[in-house]
Order: sequence, then structure tokens, then C-alpha cells
Amino acid sequence: MEEPSDFDYHYFDDPKALGYQGYSRKPYGEKVIEPWETAVVFCKEQEVASAVDVGCAKGFLVEGLLAEGIDAVGYDISDYALSFAKGPCYKHDLRDGIPDSREAIIALGVLMYLNEDEARHVLSDIYRAAGRFFLFSAHYEGVDQEVPDPLRLITRSRKWWNKQIENVGFHLFREEEYFDAYAK
Repeated sequence: MEEPSDFDYHYFDDPKALGYQGYSRKPYGEKVIEPWETAVVFCKEQEVASAVDVGCAKGFLVEGLLAEGIDAVGYDISDYALSFAKGPCYKHDLRDGIPDSREAIIALGVLMYLNEDEARHVLSDIYRAAGRFFLFSAHYEGVDQEVPDPLRLITRSRKWWNKQIENVGFHLFREEEYFDAYAK
């Protein structure tokens, strides 16, 4: 199997490479509620009016948020993934800051692609940009991962991530099935 070296076709959609082998809206089948849908439900329940999806990939979460009347924008570094996005999704590297302040900043499976120092810096930027909430997920140390991921730089425990996030000022609001919700 080919090992991708960037967030491109080989990472997202190549059926013969290590990676997602087909990154789609329902990669695990119709019976599973995906993280994006769960994040939209959370935002609706908490009456979030605006959100930023950092690491938006193909823009599925941004589309879902917009469909529910939430002012949303997404950012990603992958030209390939962004070429599929239908909503307001733009090229931007998180290491250069968070370009928008919104009620919620969402980073589902994103920060693990940075090194640890970069992740701490980006978390500080996220804290400054978030009005109320930060929705976060990563593939935690010791948890089986269905998708082989050769680009991931950080594999740490949930406890380690929680400490990093709390160190910038957030507190754990509640744990969801697909992410942890932090509040200011």
C-alpha cells in the first residue's frame, strides 16, 4: 500500500493507499450518526449562532451547520479536499492563527497532525477565537483506529489532550460520543 505524504488524493480517496480510502459523508454506512451530524446537533442544542470548522476537509460539517441556519466557515490546508467543498471553505494553515472569531471553534481529528508545540500554540489561538465552545476530538493513545493514518504526529491519551486544552483556559463542558465539548 502506498503511504501518502500529504493531504491529497492518496490520503483521502485512494482505495489502495494508507488513509481513508474514500472520504465521504457517510464513510461508515448509513446507520452510524457521523461526528459532523453530532456536532451540528450540539450547536443547535446550545443555540450556537456561528462556528468555525478548522480542518474542514471536504466541508461536510460546514454544509450541515449552514443547513441549520448557523453562520459557518471552514478552513483546511488541503487543496484536494477543498476542491469538493460546497460551502464557504478556504485554504488556511492553523499554525498561522485562527482567522475568525465565532461562538464555537470545531477541530474534529485535526490537531493530532501538528507537533506538540504547534498544537499548544494553536490551542491558545483557538481559545482567543472561541466565544463560548471548543469541540475537539483526536485518535487517542490506546484506542483502535479504523483508518490507518501515516500523517498523524501526536498520539496521546485523552487525559493528556484534556490537560493541554484546560491549560489554555477551557473547561470540559461534556463528553459526546464523537468529541469532547469544552467551554470558556
